[in-house]
Amino acid sequence: MTPCAPPMGRPIVSRIRSTRFVLCRRQFPAVAVWDGPRFCSKRQSERHSSSKSPAAILELAPLPQTLKQQAAEVVHSDLPSGTPVTVNGWIRTIRKHKKHAFVNISDGSYDKVLQLVFTDPEQVNDLSVGVSLEVNGTIQRRKNLTDPYEILVDNYDVIGGVPEEEPYPLQNKYLSQDYLRRELPTIRFRSLSNGVTMRFRSRAVSELSRYFEENGFIQTHPPLITSSDCEGAGEVFTVMSESSVAPFFGKKGYLTVSTQLHLEALMMGLSRVWTLAPAFRAEKSITSRHLSEFWMLEAEVAFVNQLEHIMSLVEGLLRTALRRLNESGELDSVLSVKTFLEKQKLQDGEGEDKDQEITHAQVLQRWDGMLRDSAWKRITYKHAVDVLQLAEREGKVRFETSAGYGDNLKSEHEKWLASQYAHGPIFVTQYPSQLKPFYMLPTPGSNGETVECFDLLVPDLGELVGGSLREYDYKRLKATIERVGIDSSELEWYAELRKWGSVPHGGFGIGFERLISYLVGIYNIRDVIAFPRWVGHCVC
Repeated sequence: MTPCAPPMGRPIVSRIRSTRFVLCRRQFPAVAVWDGPRFCSKRQSERHSSSKSPAAILELAPLPQTLKQQAAEVVHSDLPSGTPVTVNGWIRTIRKHKKHAFVNISDGSYDKVLQLVFTDPEQVNDLSVGVSLEVNGTIQRRKNLTDPYEILVDNYDVIGGVPEEEPYPLQNKYLSQDYLRRELPTIRFRSLSNGVTMRFRSRAVSELSRYFEENGFIQTHPPLITSSDCEGAGEVFTVMSESSVAPFFGKKGYLTVSTQLHLEALMMGLSRVWTLAPAFRAEKSITSRHLSEFWMLEAEVAFVNQLEHIMSLVEGLLRTALRRLNESGELDSVLSVKTFLEKQKLQDGEGEDKDQEITHAQVLQRWDGMLRDSAWKRITYKHAVDVLQLAEREGKVRFETSAGYGDNLKSEHEKWLASQYAHGPIFVTQYPSQLKPFYMLPTPGSNGETVECFDLLVPDLGELVGGSLREYDYKRLKATIERVGIDSSELEWYAELRKWGSVPHGGFGIGFERLISYLVGIYNIRDVIAFPRWVGHCVC
């Protein structure tokens, strides 16, 4: 089968001549890495058949098909029964009957398993759950729409076995997220819950990246080691060299808590920039909402002077990404796994635990709120405090801590505003300046009492996104830095961005683990990152 690739013809060279340079553009041969599923071959060959010149193809070794790729080929190409195939995967379950044996395998590429049929039950005597296999067999079509085919096994090779004296830890029974995280930190990705979460996370990155690309943003890679504390909170990790007493960088270096300041430098030359990068916070909190190492999605935009521009960007980004994830079936995969685990938990008689308290129905409700037809509500901080105080006076709610002007909104306030007042996402804007970092732009006409910022609150979670317009006047920023008591020498490079053609600008940051945990219905954000780190915990 000819790999799918565009026609080439002879190399094309064009030149643009001037008194200063010659620019050459050359079209290079296409590279075929994987020949794709067979069903695309005919369609693409017909599309390219009109080419007058033969295609220049560099043949590279194809990767073995994943089970997901093979399933797409079987379904879309309508491959008949008897078609020979080779598959790879790990054994999930084994069932022996009198005349046949059935083995389900998975390779982690999607949430389904592939059933292998053995005509002789004795063939599976040496197999066990967890063993990895390479199987040769033939496709057997089925009328079941959920599993349209299975593999009739001709022969197989065991790639990796499991010790007989040590039972495979991921047996076919309910295991809580806490148990998987604590006892099986390196192989928990083979579990249904962690597998679907990692795949969803990957797809979410793709869709968010796609939206930025479509809207003219440039992905950048700011440094993870910095000379300053972006938030000024002091919760930073210091970077030191064990081989030297003197500071390795000539002065103190820290792991970044946010790439925002460096993103602003990049924005001053590129206009629209974004990044998805690790961030680090030396916070000794052990709640389900905190990690010491986490990922932040951050963006900065030049030439914007209204906070609404940034809020609309955030709403458009999340709405579009969620809609596409839903259309591509990612939400269905999450919900099907969650439903299966809920049933398995009841069947195995497991007690209550926080890991699975977010149900199938609650996840749907979250998505419905994010994708509702009307725009997300916007209110000021002052209005939010008024609403909270009125609700408490009227007996609608009793908070552990009453809301007050000039105080930070507590988690209970944020959750109530989103779930009971807005019934969905809500932007709270214009917080008092003393509650926010030094770099935010004062609200016009407020005499510096409030700043042009927002927090996006969502039901059940509270704050999901934070953003603001940034101070873009050099003298005002310098005065603010001195007033709040930050060492101005460490931030001179940042302030000086305002000296050379400064522009109004703004940006935002999203805690990526919080976003993923909210969308897939995982209670603890430690279970949506591959190798979580928090105070007192760094297992591998």
